[in-house]
Amino acid sequence: MPPTVLAATIHDPTGRLVEAVPSLAARFGEAFAGVVCNISDQTHPEVVRLARGLGPVMLHPTGLATVGRARREAVALALEQGAPQLLYSDFDHLCRWLEGDPGELAALLSGQPGVDVLIIGRSARAFAAEPARLRETEALVNRVYAMMTGRAADLMFAVRRLSRPAAAAIVAQSQVDTLASDADWPLLAERLGFSIGTAASDALYYRTMDEYGAPADSGDGDPGNWIARLEFAALHAGAMRAYLADR
Repeated sequence: MPPTVLAATIHDPTGRLVEAVPSLAARFGEAFAGVVCNISDQTHPEVVRLARGLGPVMLHPTGLATVGRARREAVALALEQGAPQLLYSDFDHLCRWLEGDPGELAALLSGQPGVDVLIIGRSARAFAAEPARLRETEALVNRVYAMMTGRAADLMFAVRRLSRPAAAAIVAQSQVDTLASDADWPLLAERLGFSIGTAASDALYYRTMDEYGAPADSGDGDPGNWIARLEFAALHAGAMRAYLADR
């Protein structure tokens, strides 16, 4: 398996990750050649301190409008570490993955070695267990992406394994600063001639940061949460529209 650097973003104002980071530090060291984190300026100071123990850290302004830019900045910082391969993920996703199935993570880091951008998402079984507001809105985004590319993918979970050239191209050329980078990165990479693949995880699943470690999500009863997910899907639709001319 080629050495892989993890590029992660963290937003944890209440310190939900304070116990997880030290307990998983050894597993991070086993899985990755390095770890870099781009951390929101509202994240709990103890989480920032613990993240510095894993590797280089930078800070970014908090806000949904800056998520895509923060992800690119994390990837740019990871490129400075010199590894031939990078994995981008939200940090809490990786914590749950290392807790649940580090062997699956290792297998997906080494599989499909010729692919420049590997879209890593939830398996059909894992997706079916997600909150309804995610299933029903994300399925529409996934359907459009499949229509555009002929490739089924779980697009909105934001885990991407990147070759070094693809990562550098995304940092240099992506202009989507929102969380719709989920859609933009693979479409941009394909436009630039990079190879795209997909992989599915049984261990990945969604929780809000406020419910990190909770046995189940509790947000489906709030209409505001549904509206937010509809808005997220609309952002992705807008990002995909820019690539319709490629089809």
